[in-house]
Amino acid sequence: APVGITMTLIALVTGALWGSPIWGTYWEWDPRLTSFLILFLFYLGYIALWEAVEDPDTAADLTSVLCLVGSVFAVLSRYAVQFWNQGLHQGTSVPMATGGRTVSDVFFVPLMISMVGFGLLFVALVLYRTGTEIRLRRAQALRSRQEREL
Repeated sequence: APVGITMTLIALVTGALWGSPIWGTYWEWDPRLTSFLILFLFYLGYIALWEAVEDPDTAADLTSVLCLVGSVFAVLSRYAVQFWNQGLHQGTSVPMATGGRTVSDVFFVPLMISMVGFGLLFVALVLYRTGTEIRLRRAQALRSRQEREL
C-alpha cells in the first residue's frame, strides 16, 4: 500500500502539472481523475485501518476485505474513459492489442523512457519496502525473544 499510494500520488500530481497548460485547470472532475482520487483515498483508508488495529491478524483480515473493494477502483480507473465516453482524457496512445499507436514519433521515445522509468521506480520502491519490512519483523522477533528471556 505505501508503494501504491506513492505511485498514485505521483500520477495525480504530475497529471495536474501536465494537464494545467492543456486544459486550463489543475483539476477537473473527469472520470479518470476522479477514479484515481478515489483509489488514492482507498490507499489512505487501507493504511489507516492497518495502523488503527493493534492485532496483526485482525488487521490483516479487515484490510484484506478493504483491498478487495479497492481493487475494483484500480480496474475502474484503468477503464474509466471507456466506461464513460466523456472527459478530458484522450484514448489509448499506444494500444498493445493492435500494435499501432496514435502518438507522434517525437513523443513516443520520451513516453517509453518515462514508462520504463516509472516501472523501475516501482520495482525499486517495492524492493526497498520489502527490505524495510523484513528488518522490522526481525527487530520485533528479537524484541519479543528478549522479553521472553527476562
